Amino acid sequence: MANFDGSIARINSAYDATNLLQLMRSVYHNAKNVQALLQRYVGNTDPVFTGAVNALFTASERAELNTMAQQLNALVTDWETNHIGAVSS
Repeated sequence: MANFDGSIARINSAYDATNLLQLMRSVYHNAKNVQALLQRYVGNTDPVFTGAVNALFTASERAELNTMAQQLNALVTDWETNHIGAVSS
């Protein structure tokens, strides 16, 4: 009786390899979504959204989210400058 453990491992590795670029693109697109939401918050273009963010998160939590967003901004800038072929659709 054949043992398929090696085949399953190769199939899983092939899946992971084919999914790698899509995962990187997903990170980029999610970072762009975060940028848009924070721009909406900072610009107060949607007072209901701004109020909801203020109600859900304390000032220190919002400050931490802002710090995280700045790190995402740096990542997005780098990827758009140096790796646009990998992340553009």
